[in-house]
Amino acid sequence: MQTLSSASLVYTPTTLSYDVLRQCVAMFIAELLTYTLRHPMSDQPLFDWLCNCIYKLDKEEDISNVHIEFLLDYAVYMGIGIDEEEHPEWYSKPTSRIERQERLRELIAYFQEHIDDLPTIKSLDVLIEVFN
Repeated sequence: MQTLSSASLVYTPTTLSYDVLRQCVAMFIAELLTYTLRHPMSDQPLFDWLCNCIYKLDKEEDISNVHIEFLLDYAVYMGIGIDEEEHPEWYSKPTSRIERQERLRELIAYFQEHIDDLPTIKSLDVLIEVFN
C-alpha cells in the first residue's frame, strides 16, 4: 500500500470557490478522472496538463467550451485520441448552447465506447443544465 508522506499546493485557484459554472465544470472533470484514472501511476506530462487545465478553468474569462476542449485533449492522454479527419466537427468551437450540449454528449459517448466499464457520468446532466 502506498502512503503520502508530503504534499503541497501547485496552484491555489481564486475563482473556483465562488463561481458555480466553474465548480460544475470542475466536478464534471473530477468525476471523469475518477472513473478513468484507475491505476496508480506516475505520469508527469498528464499531471502538468491537468494543472494547466485547472489554471485555465480558474483564469479564463470565457469557459463556455473548456469542458469540450478538456475532453478532446484528455482523449489523447487516454490513448483514444479522436481523429480530426474523421470528426472535424468536434474540433470546431460550438457557438450555441444546443451545439455545446450535442458535442458534449457525443464526446462522452465516444469515451464510453472506447473505455471499458465507464459508468454514466452523473454530473453531465448538471453541467448541461447549468450552461443552459
